[in-house]
Amino acid sequence: MDILKIQNLLKDFQLDGWLFTDFHGHDFISRDFLHLSDRFCTRRLFYFIPAEGEPVKLLSAIEPLLLDHLPGKKVLYKGIAGQRAALSELFLPGMAIAAQYSPGGNVPTISSMDAGLVEYLSGFGICLKSSADLMQHFGAVLTDRQIESHRQAGVIIHRILDQTFEWIRSNVNAGNYIDEYGMLQEMMRLIDKEPIYMDSPPFFGIDEHACDPGYEPEAVGSKQIREGSRLIIDIAGRLPDEDDIYYDISWCMNVGPDIDTEYQRLFDIVHEARQSAVDLIQQRLDTGMDIRGCEVDAFVQDFFRQRSLDSYIMHRTGHNIGHTCHGIGANLDDYETHDDRCLLPGTMFSVEPGIYTDTCGVRLEFDVHITPDKNAVVYGPVQDEILVI
Repeated sequence: MDILKIQNLLKDFQLDGWLFTDFHGHDFISRDFLHLSDRFCTRRLFYFIPAEGEPVKLLSAIEPLLLDHLPGKKVLYKGIAGQRAALSELFLPGMAIAAQYSPGGNVPTISSMDAGLVEYLSGFGICLKSSADLMQHFGAVLTDRQIESHRQAGVIIHRILDQTFEWIRSNVNAGNYIDEYGMLQEMMRLIDKEPIYMDSPPFFGIDEHACDPGYEPEAVGSKQIREGSRLIIDIAGRLPDEDDIYYDISWCMNVGPDIDTEYQRLFDIVHEARQSAVDLIQQRLDTGMDIRGCEVDAFVQDFFRQRSLDSYIMHRTGHNIGHTCHGIGANLDDYETHDDRCLLPGTMFSVEPGIYTDTCGVRLEFDVHITPDKNAVVYGPVQDEILVI
């Protein structure tokens, strides 16, 4: 743990400290950030990093060893009275303390501190501030090695897609009956052959099933894949190491060259929306201005509203990408939540605007990395036209 880096950032954010707590493993952010063991604490623990000075490990006298792997002074308490006394010495009234909390629940990703604990800590006269932007510097800024792992995952995923499309074309040419569920089985077979980890199977749908962004094919009710079928697919995976970074994309295809005019119209609009979102991000980066996740999403919503398509929006514009597909950094979201975190250099996020009418669904997704020198970069193929299978 780089205490000096944390303390420098605390000063930049004008904060007096950063507080982590856990009880029974409930606080998933503290457990991950502090590298806590699989042994859950049965009495609440606290780890406080002040903007200046030595960190403090506050633990029950019954469980004194749980934070021994971390730097800092150890303070043991006995019972709730001892805990309150220790916290009273730790916190001075008026201190601004970062915690895993989001006012109004606007950023659920960071809201791992329960409401009761927020109330309890506020009773010491301190002002709790969200650690949402602070946390990005440690949980969302990617290394060169991680970016390379993202690239390699992309190579594998596009190979799986290419082989899947070949399977579709060869079966259609041969006159064989194939459907969505059969395609899923074929994709899982191809995935099992590759050094790739996926926390969920690919999402995809044919024709009207593509109007549901969360549709998952099942053995009963799957649509047949035939000449002229429209196909949307969302696939995400990473290399096997836990610190490797996901590659997450959505593409739109058509079986054969005869493309429905409405499908083409919506594709062109969604494609323009995606590029306009990236242009907005790059413009802000070039001028040195902050760009927040909610701003990008609001921009895309307005883009669709001007084309009378806003009623067909079903999800936010994008999400952070990390060693989990939906990472801990800023999302492009002013639709499902209000994510007012800044998009930081070194972070990665999906840009995936989508429109879902009663008969046609279109989503185009790629992953954007803001490089340390503030360029918005996509690693891997970019879809600019409906892919004909």
